Amino acid sequence: MEEFVKFTFLKEHGKMLKNLQLSILVVLLVTTVATAGEWTDLFDGKTLNGWSVHSGYAKYRVEDGTIVGTAVKGSPNTFLCTNKEYGDFILEFEVKCDPRLNSGVQIRSQIAKDPMFFIFRRPDGQPRQRLVPPDRVYGYQVEIASAETGTSGGIYDEARRGFFLADVSDDPVARKAFKDDRWNKYRIECKGSSIKTWINDVPCADLRDSMDDKGIIGLQVHGLSRNFFPYQVRWRNLRMRELDGAGPGKLKVVVVTGGHDFEHEPFFKVFDSIEEITYTQAVQKDHSELFEDISNWDYDVIVFYSMTQQISEKRQKNFLKLLDRGVGIVAMHHIMCAFQDWPEFRKIIGTRYCQADTMIDGVMCKAGSFEHDIDMSISIVDDQHPITEGMSDFVIHDEGYKNCWFDRGNHVLLTADHPASDKTVCWVRKYGKSNVCTIQLGHDSKAYENRNYRRLVRRAILWAAGRL
Repeated sequence: MEEFVKFTFLKEHGKMLKNLQLSILVVLLVTTVATAGEWTDLFDGKTLNGWSVHSGYAKYRVEDGTIVGTAVKGSPNTFLCTNKEYGDFILEFEVKCDPRLNSGVQIRSQIAKDPMFFIFRRPDGQPRQRLVPPDRVYGYQVEIASAETGTSGGIYDEARRGFFLADVSDDPVARKAFKDDRWNKYRIECKGSSIKTWINDVPCADLRDSMDDKGIIGLQVHGLSRNFFPYQVRWRNLRMRELDGAGPGKLKVVVVTGGHDFEHEPFFKVFDSIEEITYTQAVQKDHSELFEDISNWDYDVIVFYSMTQQISEKRQKNFLKLLDRGVGIVAMHHIMCAFQDWPEFRKIIGTRYCQADTMIDGVMCKAGSFEHDIDMSISIVDDQHPITEGMSDFVIHDEGYKNCWFDRGNHVLLTADHPASDKTVCWVRKYGKSNVCTIQLGHDSKAYENRNYRRLVRRAILWAAGRL
């Protein structure tokens, strides 16, 4: 934390104000300690313990307290990766790279366990697709290149979108920050959706992108297809300061189930993976007993994944009181079929899957239909909303709903392109003081395990709670 507090000293109160300055300085120092962990070394200077090689077969070794990466003929891009993942952090290191070899450092990156198919839009707006093979490292890469290129310090999306998300082309000072044939000091700060880079204390890239909020650190040796020579890149003084404990306390989430079966273990792994929350499952055996007594209510967000029908007038009123308090709502999948006889509920979540032909606001809504095991192409409609910021179009294997009623006040975030699904599949709205996000997706483990779906659920919960 860098703070500067300026005071105008009055002669007669000089001593008092000097004491006040000292007190503020103490508070700021205490705050700094509380919002960041201690510096830890990622490399012990002797071994590569805690690291593993992926994607290629370039060579890595330890020499005189440095990590040396050497290009190998025929090898694709290779990455020496941490076994541990990191979320919010400050990373510092020094690097010296042969000017004829391109390199980079992966941050918050992923290693594909199975083949992965990405659909995204390039900066020109044109749709693109990319297949990532198993063991391929992909994600944010901070560029290390020759001084001549002027690209060092930019942020590239390795093996996924395949273009610079933030570059230094418009900054003549940043373009010259990297120096050939000498050690260059890098600093990378990741906090929430913000990623910033410095080289030799010169600010370089400043990116806001939230496709990945956690992942490995990886040291790249780039593949060489022409003019091969065993060029080398060296790293030293790699240290990390984690910032994960800096934010507010964990959110308390209640996951409401009942009235529809589902695959429990893979479903709750979605919530186990969300570090910002603690959650409780509330199985409704009497349809809606969670809202019978709210005098000791202690949850920030309600996640509905139920399809129960009965809710008494008392429970309705208690539920509405929670919305007036600003308790967030995330409504998922078959909750769209719930509480068919309570008209207000469809206004709360912005939709209704009608189990029979139903007249709604003077318009006949046909009975809904569904189809399992379809591949749905999902498009991002609003890439500026906090939930979908940084996301790209994707494909999900899921169940489609058709002929649903939708409130005209919904702010649509995602749409689907499949004949067995309505076009609208995710939206947000306000009800009282409550943030409400409804997600049509999420039928079974094939959807639960989709990385984009998990990200969507996590950010929906954070947004509903006012954390985004």
